[in-house]
Amino acid sequence: MRLMRLGAALGVLLVLIGAGCGGARKAAPTTTAAKRSATAPGLLRVGVVGPLTLDVQGVVVDRGALEQVAGAPLVLVSAKVASLAAVAEAARAHPASHFALVGAGTKGDRAQNLVGLVLSDRQAALLGGIVAGYAAAEAGGTAPRVAWVGPQERRLASTFALGAHRSLPGAVVLDEWSRSIPARCKEAALAAIARGAMVVMANNGLCAQAAVAGARQQNVPGLQLGDFQFPNVAANLVARDAAAGTFHGGEDIFFGAGSGAIGVGTLDSRISFDTLVRARAAAQQLASGAP
Repeated sequence: MRLMRLGAALGVLLVLIGAGCGGARKAAPTTTAAKRSATAPGLLRVGVVGPLTLDVQGVVVDRGALEQVAGAPLVLVSAKVASLAAVAEAARAHPASHFALVGAGTKGDRAQNLVGLVLSDRQAALLGGIVAGYAAAEAGGTAPRVAWVGPQERRLASTFALGAHRSLPGAVVLDEWSRSIPARCKEAALAAIARGAMVVMANNGLCAQAAVAGARQQNVPGLQLGDFQFPNVAANLVARDAAAGTFHGGEDIFFGAGSGAIGVGTLDSRISFDTLVRARAAAQQLASGAP
């Protein structure tokens, strides 16, 4: 009798064990986001779209396309890969999330849960002119010339000229305008070089990339605003605010040299080390507010 009762108990135990194992095998797969939440409670999930790098304590990064990460509490989108219209539309479709367009403003399509992180293009153009002046001085010649090429952007071209004259007062600054078409921008760069330009600079985007490529084909240094703008700095500052509980929206935030978002990064290999050192010293002066 005791043996029968013991056998029955063992049978029930085996059934329970089998049911438990079967339940584990049939459990629904855990998503990446759920895994991160389970292993790191209290961390802020941040969706990242485009070539941005975050290094912020208290943050877990999910990378993907805009539609894949749009539900995260904070979504950082590089202006290099998405338009304002697309990000604003995603922001309105996900009112519980907060979005930041990194590298561009939101004027003309604002949303209360969308902030634009604008990097100073004038300070970047000024530093570009300073670098161009130093490089032209090293190249020598009786009439050193540098050039701003691309679409007619007189404000930036004038600031570039100001920087060139700070580092090389006798520099001749050329303006070579073109339509915002990569092939035309490249032609403008080649035309400036034919006029004697020793350094060529352009704005950003495909036009600037084409202009720089044309200059380098002629063994002439090519610069663009992006060489002096650090969007990761702005992205990290906003992510740090969000991790502390502060979210931004309905506005644009401007970042200059004082924030570290404007400076001198990796430049054309044709720019000498001495010029690079002097340019970074000028960037430090700009960041400190010195003339």
